[in-house]
Amino acid sequence: MMEDELIKIWQSSPKIEQVKFEKSRLILDMQSSLHRFHRLVKYGVLAEQIAVIIIIPIFLFIVYWVPPVLSKIASFLIVLWAIWYMFRLKKIKERQPKSITLNYLKYLKKNRGYLRYLKNMTDTAMYWYILPPMIGYFMFIAGAHLYARGPIPFLLFTILLGLGMSIAYYFYFRWIVKKIYIPRLKKIDQLIEVMEE
Repeated sequence: MMEDELIKIWQSSPKIEQVKFEKSRLILDMQSSLHRFHRLVKYGVLAEQIAVIIIIPIFLFIVYWVPPVLSKIASFLIVLWAIWYMFRLKKIKERQPKSITLNYLKYLKKNRGYLRYLKNMTDTAMYWYILPPMIGYFMFIAGAHLYARGPIPFLLFTILLGLGMSIAYYFYFRWIVKKIYIPRLKKIDQLIEVMEE
């Protein structure tokens, strides 16, 4: 009942007031969405940093401990990739817009640029996030298999496991682009358009 009355009041108000109300609603919706998104990115980057901090010493130990040369090379390549990825995570944190400045429109444009940057990273994740560690994984498995002459079914299982993980990551990243980045980019574009009018 109260909602119906508010709608009638809003509809009977002058057009300028309706536009102001619509703009205020869009700003509040966007602010809430950006706040959730920045929190999601913050915890995602933190989780990835912790994983990298764990991966590096483990694979350095494997370089020292595992006898097959191909597995040692693979482990060292994974360590190099993990160090490079840590710098990439730091760059993500640095590019994040920190706070609302005096000009909200500039803040929105910075967030749009940040979202586009993350979307492009996610679009290309197959080449920098999935392939390098998976190549290291396959080299490690091949080195261990050639050294130990393990059973072929186990080798096939580990190869299929690696391929399955790669495909799952690929589709996960496609889902992130579709469900997280594209809707927020559309909302930001819509709000920027409204504010520039």
